[in-house]
Amino acid sequence: MFAQKLMILVIVVVAAVTAVEYVPRAHLEEYAGKSHNLTIGYRMPGDRLILQQNVVKKSAWMRIVSTTMTFNIPKYKQITMVSAQDRKTDGTGAYCKLTRGGPGYGNVTLKFDSQRSHGINFTVYLYAR
Repeated sequence: MFAQKLMILVIVVVAAVTAVEYVPRAHLEEYAGKSHNLTIGYRMPGDRLILQQNVVKKSAWMRIVSTTMTFNIPKYKQITMVSAQDRKTDGTGAYCKLTRGGPGYGNVTLKFDSQRSHGINFTVYLYAR
């Protein structure tokens, strides 16, 4: 009789521990790694954030929205890193590509292409020394 009660107690404890430690993460995995960020170059000690600018363009129904932006930095500075961060983290964000300039230059031109029926929402960071 004692062995049966002990076995039932062990089963209940194992079930309780399993239920308590279970954390559903499906809602978190839905958004994991779906941003379309672009980072070119690297930062070194002494680099400064020279420019931070939002690039926002509204969506058009059943169309792909595109825009090309050129960013210039002050004279006698050289870009060391370009970072374009996608603010739409659910996978519906736009794509960004470098078309001209970049690290080692005094300017950079980026082209942003949205997905169909979605807009553009990026933040561009330029680091230079």
